[in-house]
Amino acid sequence: MADTASAVQQLMQQLKSMGSNADVRTRSSAEEVVKDYLWITLSAVFTAIAVNVFFQSTGLAPGGITGLAIIFSLITHIPVSYMSLMISIPLLILATILLGKGFGIKTLYITLITPVCMGLVPMVDLSALFSEMPWFIAPLIAAIAGGVLVGAAVGIALNRQCATGGTDVIALLIQYVFRFLKVPTILFCLDGSVVVASGIISGNAWIAGFSLFSLFIIMQTIRKVTAHKQPQEAH
Repeated sequence: MADTASAVQQLMQQLKSMGSNADVRTRSSAEEVVKDYLWITLSAVFTAIAVNVFFQSTGLAPGGITGLAIIFSLITHIPVSYMSLMISIPLLILATILLGKGFGIKTLYITLITPVCMGLVPMVDLSALFSEMPWFIAPLIAAIAGGVLVGAAVGIALNRQCATGGTDVIALLIQYVFRFLKVPTILFCLDGSVVVASGIISGNAWIAGFSLFSLFIIMQTIRKVTAHKQPQEAH
């Protein structure tokens, strides 16, 4: 009888321990989800600041869907925020199908919240702000500061297993098919094409040059931000 009571007591303790562990895992999972969305919201804010403060007024288009949106906005006069959605949503649907629902949901969130952030962040005419200084100061500041912000935005998104809805989505889709290619290499080729297009459309070689320089800053920032994730991802 004593043995039976002891066995029942041990079973109850095990069940209680299992329940406690499940609660800890649930709390940990919920905290991780909240952390994911806080980080990717910050990523969207960084993108909005880069576009509204640094890129749009100077005409720089350092690659990405944002760069494409800026170029098409100049041609069609459709606001950059709307143009960005028009390009991103079809890519998002394809990425969700191929890369998974979790990736798709977070990327959908960042795709939708980025135009909202663009609407909240005030536009700054950087060229007018530095009109008293040599002409190259405004695009140089835009290339460096905007490049760091966009690179950080993309890096944060990749670290949280999603994308910004830009050419990083295209790069991940290409890597899904050609797994031997590295995402930064694919991004450089894709975004370099956007830079060339921006130079042709603007007819300004200097703008293309500063855009290319900004693209270099973006790539280096992405590598720095994602560097600590590389050992975990290698398998």
